[in-house]
Parts: sequence; structure tokens; C-alpha cells
Amino acid sequence: MFQRVGLAAAMALLLMACSRHIAPPNPVEGATEASRVVLHFTAADGLNPGGSGQPTPVRVRLFELKNAASFNRADYFALAERAQDSLGSDLVDQDEVLLQPGQHLTVERTLDAATRRVGLVVGYRELDQALWRAVLDVPPRMSHEFDIALDTLAVRTALSAPSIHSAH
Repeated sequence: MFQRVGLAAAMALLLMACSRHIAPPNPVEGATEASRVVLHFTAADGLNPGGSGQPTPVRVRLFELKNAASFNRADYFALAERAQDSLGSDLVDQDEVLLQPGQHLTVERTLDAATRRVGLVVGYRELDQALWRAVLDVPPRMSHEFDIALDTLAVRTALSAPSIHSAH
């Protein structure tokens, strides 16, 4: 009986000793600190073929969003031409970049504290045949890196590196 109690006590002490060395994530000063994103764009050599099959540049619109529901329901022209009306209070901020075929571009942004999603809209010439929209999840107070591939007629995204902001 004493051996069992002694063994249980030793195990409890061992577990407590191990857990002391696990440091919790550093708290972030100010609960409203925004996220940061790094977007690594890679445009395919055959990007956005024109009438003669020649590759052409595309405009990529970036939307900081509180919620992606209205973004996902809207059509291309509503987002490209009437974003504020179409997205209403879900739209926090917006920007755009122009990418040439074969181009690699890195965009770094500090997001508004209210932003929880980043919507991407790619202006392909053949919208009815293209996958032109993507949504990136960006939880608060974290840095994120995304790889964004602009294929001939499709945008693909992948999370490359999330991390928690450290307090300074």
C-alpha cells in the first residue's frame, strides 16, 4: 500500500516538475493588437491568357474583412466595382496589386484589429472559367505567411507560417 502511495506521489512530483518548464505564450500587450500578414504571390508564366493565348497581367484586390459571408455571396463585379456597398460593415480596408506573368511579389500588411479574414479577388479575363476568389483566415494577434499561387485561371492559397506575436 505504501509503495502505491509513494509511487503516485513520485509521479505527481515528476509531472509537476516537467510542467514548470513549459512556458506559456507571452501575452500581448493590449487586447486590440492587430494581426500581420505576409503574402507571397507567385504568378504562373501562362497567367491570364488573352485572346491570342498570350499571358497578361492580373489585378489582385485585397479585402480586410470582419466576416466573409457577404464576400463569398457577392459576384466578381460587385466586389471589384462596388465593394463598400456589397460588403457593408464587414469591409475593414482594401488594397490592390498588379502582377505580371511569371512575377514573384511579397506583400506585408499590418491588419486592422477588427480583421478576421482577408479576401482575394483576381481579375482574370475569363471569369466564367476561372477560380477568382479566395479567403484567408487571420486570427487576432498572430503573424501569418501565405503562399498564393496565381495559376493560368485559378488562385490557390496555402498557409506557410503562423506565429504568435511576442510582447516587447
